[in-house]
Amino acid sequence: MSIRSYLRAAPHVQVPIIDLGPCLRDEPGALELTATALREASEDLGFYFIVNHGVTQSLIDRVFAETARFHALPLERKLSVRVTDKVVGYLPEGGQRQRTSKYARSDHPDTSSSYYIRQEFAPDHPDRLAGKPWVFENKWISDLPGFRDTMLEYYQAMTGLVSQILRVQSVALGLSPDYLPQHPAFAPGVYNLRLLHYPPRERTLDGQFGIGPHTDYGHLTILAQGGVPGLEILTRDETWIEAPALPGHLLVNNADLCSRWTNDRFRSAPHRVINKTGDTRYSIPFFTATRSDVVLECLPTCHGPGNPPKYPPITAGEYFAAINRRNYDVLRVDQVPEDVTR
Repeated sequence: MSIRSYLRAAPHVQVPIIDLGPCLRDEPGALELTATALREASEDLGFYFIVNHGVTQSLIDRVFAETARFHALPLERKLSVRVTDKVVGYLPEGGQRQRTSKYARSDHPDTSSSYYIRQEFAPDHPDRLAGKPWVFENKWISDLPGFRDTMLEYYQAMTGLVSQILRVQSVALGLSPDYLPQHPAFAPGVYNLRLLHYPPRERTLDGQFGIGPHTDYGHLTILAQGGVPGLEILTRDETWIEAPALPGHLLVNNADLCSRWTNDRFRSAPHRVINKTGDTRYSIPFFTATRSDVVLECLPTCHGPGNPPKYPPITAGEYFAAINRRNYDVLRVDQVPEDVTR
């Protein structure tokens, strides 16, 4: 069976589509062929769709329904669980602005709002007792029945999917299948679920985006899109292409630490969101990063004679602190201009 058996084609879609089904079923040779498809997509565009990924459409639909229900709440109720000192809870529209980058100007606050959810740790969990920096307190609205349970069910499903993708990534990089899933950097991985709302806009200011041009920080991101498109990817030839909203597909992209860890072998592609449709748009990214206290050195298969490591070893915590200072302005809720909270 050839690699083309693991790549799907769709008219007018410029993003590779990879079928995970044979790999998840442990069909003979499927892991190696799926890894080849993933490697090609990761080294070229840095984005790819996955289908037959094992996350049920009914669960995805419920997550989108709960996302819409949350964002439809009155602003004062959402502000009761607003982001404060840590990125957990609600960030209102205009609460984030990407600083101007080489990819495009982003001169105004992003026209999107978000709700962030982190992994939950039991009171007696060793990481909580040790005060680990990835232990957060989620901010739930208590009188929204079904919301928390649905989000935690989806969080668990996506955590399992990440483990499967890490297996494929390992083989794609010439490593053993268990190399990344069992690496200390993913014991545990650090995950962040974000529920994004892009309201329809009658007009958009020059240099204003739903989310401005940027690359993701961590290892990889898995994005569920609703029925409204808007995400655009910058190709290697500096052309912006659309990642359409395809039913049953999840969109995966490599992030900065993955690119750094692989010596720039796997591309972390700039992307942005512009809601051009006049309809409300929802999207749900699941961000995956490594532990903040594990040093990442260039992977053994990504350097050699004539190809030395380009970057010194670094922890995710050190990297995030440096890039946050450089890339983002995060405004306090009471500083958000009135005209962007409507």
